[in-house]
Amino acid sequence: MDSISLKWKYVIATLIILLFIIGLFSLYNLKYQEKVIKDDDKERVRLITEIIKNGLITIMLEGRGKDFQKFLESLVAEDIEEVRIFDPSNSTIVASSIPREIGNKIYNEDILKYKSQIKPEVFSHKRGQRVVYSMLVPIYNERPCQRCHGKDHKIRGVLDVEISTMKTMSKIKTLRVRMIIFSLLTFLALGGALTVVTNLLVTRPVEAMIKTMKKVEEGDLSVRVDEQRGDEIGRLAASFNSMVRELQRAHEEIQRCHVEEMKRVERMANLGELAAAVAHEIKNPLAGISGAVQVIAEEFRDDDSKKEIVSDILSEIERLDKTVRDLLVFAKPTSPKKVSVDMSSVIERSVGLVRAKAEKQNIKIVTNFASDVTVRVDPEQLAQVFLNIMLNAIHAMPEGGTLTINHYMEEKNIVIDIKDTGQGIEPDKLKNIFKPFFTTKHTGTGLGLSISKNIVEAHGGDIEVFSEPGIGTTFRIKIPAT
Repeated sequence: MDSISLKWKYVIATLIILLFIIGLFSLYNLKYQEKVIKDDDKERVRLITEIIKNGLITIMLEGRGKDFQKFLESLVAEDIEEVRIFDPSNSTIVASSIPREIGNKIYNEDILKYKSQIKPEVFSHKRGQRVVYSMLVPIYNERPCQRCHGKDHKIRGVLDVEISTMKTMSKIKTLRVRMIIFSLLTFLALGGALTVVTNLLVTRPVEAMIKTMKKVEEGDLSVRVDEQRGDEIGRLAASFNSMVRELQRAHEEIQRCHVEEMKRVERMANLGELAAAVAHEIKNPLAGISGAVQVIAEEFRDDDSKKEIVSDILSEIERLDKTVRDLLVFAKPTSPKKVSVDMSSVIERSVGLVRAKAEKQNIKIVTNFASDVTVRVDPEQLAQVFLNIMLNAIHAMPEGGTLTINHYMEEKNIVIDIKDTGQGIEPDKLKNIFKPFFTTKHTGTGLGLSISKNIVEAHGGDIEVFSEPGIGTTFRIKIPAT
């Protein structure tokens, strides 16, 4: 039923309920009408029996005994099947509309019914293959009768009248057919009316809303649904139109931001080209200056105060050279050259480069590596990532602390955690930590973490940072193990 439309689900469900209700009331009405018909027929049987009884009594009082049998035989009609009188004392038929029955015993069921009834009443029973109504009425030996029959018997006989139920059954059958036809026509009329009303009030508005939704999906945010109705459909249309208006505003804002972002990206691309060009122009002269200063430094004695100045110049030249290298890497990143390496050896190489600086600042380095973790990565680029993060961690612990490096397997990734116990990073700064040229230090270009993020993502991985001010910072790097 899931593939059926909402309209037909509603119509079918309502028709099932209507079918049940109409059927229930039709059945009740049919039973009631049948009862009325049967009660009317039983009353008719009582009247016929009473008329026959009075006729018989009149014949006897008029002394026309010879006409008694003729009167009974004349009573046989279309629906009056049998009329007889039997003696209740010996169950013998003394008179009957069927002469051959005279002298025979009355039916056992008739005598049993007569003896069990409190007062005469109409009852139905089978007589062979036929169903008939019967009524057993005693004829009392009243005073006028006693002149001829004496006072010995209280009851002269029992009148037994049998009337056919064929007309009654025919009426009931006709009633049933009419009731079924009427119920079916009512059901079909209600079903048709319900379908039309549902189509007008629900289906068409919903289909119009669906068409509008499809236009919105195709990108036309100028369309609106008619919301003049005051019912739930109208309120739904108003909510939909409000949503589309908000979506249109958001779309316009996104387009505006997209244009601005494209301009910013274009500016960054131009800046990257410019930075690369400038870096190339600066790199070679820096190398020449560094070589010349080193030559000059060799001419000073170790105790010469000028040698310390030269050393400072060399340090600044080295810092400028690192800045130029960072600019070149950021402006023109290179694709990873992946080889199979043990991750522990890559991390250990980076640890070896910062160990002396860490010991100088009283920083303890703790490592915990999973065994035999071999991955295909660019070891030089990942070593640069680890080195950048470790140097930042050492910078965050000027008064000493602990630098912890772990790596372990998690599902299909190798995870590297680099954790320090430094001063932490404020939440408002943490969200910008990977942006280019953003730095929390007084020195540096702010490109280290941005370059690190690009390298990790180029390996198909991800880098996250968690920090609590006063407790420390953790960088988590995930690299696919395949």
